Amino acid sequence: MVKSKRSLLSGFKAYFSRRLENEPALAARPLNEQLIRSIAEIQRIADLTLRNTRITTADQLLDPVFGPSLIREALENGCLLLFIEVALGDYATLRDQLGEDLHRVDESVESPFALCAIRVDHLAQTVLGRTAEVRAELEGMSTVRMHSSAIRSMPSDIGLQRACGLSRMLSNPKFTVYLVVFIYSSLRALPVAFIKEFHGNLFILWSIDIITAVPYTWGVLTMLFAKRWQMRALGTLTTVVTFASPYVYFWLHGRDYPPFVAVIIAALTLLSVGMEFIKFRQERSMRARYSSVEQQPAQEFAA
Repeated sequence: MVKSKRSLLSGFKAYFSRRLENEPALAARPLNEQLIRSIAEIQRIADLTLRNTRITTADQLLDPVFGPSLIREALENGCLLLFIEVALGDYATLRDQLGEDLHRVDESVESPFALCAIRVDHLAQTVLGRTAEVRAELEGMSTVRMHSSAIRSMPSDIGLQRACGLSRMLSNPKFTVYLVVFIYSSLRALPVAFIKEFHGNLFILWSIDIITAVPYTWGVLTMLFAKRWQMRALGTLTTVVTFASPYVYFWLHGRDYPPFVAVIIAALTLLSVGMEFIKFRQERSMRARYSSVEQQPAQEFAA
């Protein structure tokens, strides 16, 4: 039966609206979010979504038919983490196949099952990844969405469909983020052209907006989530300087601005602060959810 356009759209929206933290395998147990971020090499736990993670069981992963296709799909789509539910008695077998890159990330001591995680980029170098079944499955993978580190980890005798740099850039989710920032920064400067009291160079103001967009994003993340206070201080300074720079230039190169200009600038400032505050609250909420028990190194299973 062919699905209607409405049902296809509903399914599409449902997939992207589901949050990773609501997945049963993760919601059912307290997790070591700090370890998860370390394995994934990310600053914010909110960066993990259903698009860049996969959740499976040890039986599925070790299945000679299902496992290889799962590994290929995760690698080919640029996933960061593979979460694996495993029975305590089967952990030794799973560890033999995945090695030291496998980490237990839950803090539960009562359940007969536990949750482990491994960075997807490391899968091809594991014992499991070097089996004939997996190597055959990985043959001919497209590198359009693969991480550079995953491409480098591929054995040299596995043939890949190597995509050009432009295709990889356009397929990278980060490219979309920076493109949105670029468009926003460009449009933010354009209304100034209609303010006759501004006597500065519109191109210089636009350039300040564009140049400061990326360090501003870095500064916000560092200010909120860096471990060392020195880095948080540097992030705060970077955020303030990059955010204020275009407005400083704007006020220094104009006079007698009408009141609505100040109102608009204040509104933009409050909007930016509000958006970052919402992101901060979301991240804090997710970290609290994941870390519902006292942080401690994840316990290893008994051999």
